[in-house]
Amino acid sequence: MPKTHAGRVLETARTRLRQFMPADLEALARIVADAEVMKYLGRVPGPLTLAETETFLHSMIAHWERHGFGRCAVEWRKDSRLIGCAGLRSHEGTAELVYLLDRPFWGMGLATEIAEACLRYGFEVHGFTRIVAFARPANAASRRVLEKLGMCDEGEVDAYGINVVQYAITRQEFNTRRGSTP
Repeated sequence: MPKTHAGRVLETARTRLRQFMPADLEALARIVADAEVMKYLGRVPGPLTLAETETFLHSMIAHWERHGFGRCAVEWRKDSRLIGCAGLRSHEGTAELVYLLDRPFWGMGLATEIAEACLRYGFEVHGFTRIVAFARPANAASRRVLEKLGMCDEGEVDAYGINVVQYAITRQEFNTRRGSTP
């Protein structure tokens, strides 16, 4: 995952994660205008308008400036097309894993691939000791991704005014799962 001052890019086998730029607005707006992509996302789930997408994009860029980490644009390495976003954001002093992918890229294992890279970045580069993630109870696909990552179901909580299931993993748990030392 890129650092704001270094311009580094995180790559997975099939994707590239980089910081968002204002020029990403049109491509991002196309993805978040899809009702299926947004079915479980947002305080009020559903597609975003262009104006809402612009606010979303600016908030992701500003988060990097405030915290030194954040959500990244996810590009398909084969053609550099924007296919979603993923990364870490600050939630009540804890790093929160977040991701979303354009519908044509579902069912390929990409969410797990990208999310694992984000966890690795959070623990190895940023030095977080614990990372959380949230999923709506009915979002079975996202919950499966979090479980594949080794994140533990900590039960239902209220986050952002939404009833969600909270998952968490510590650096030690992540490293043990990966077969590496902390």
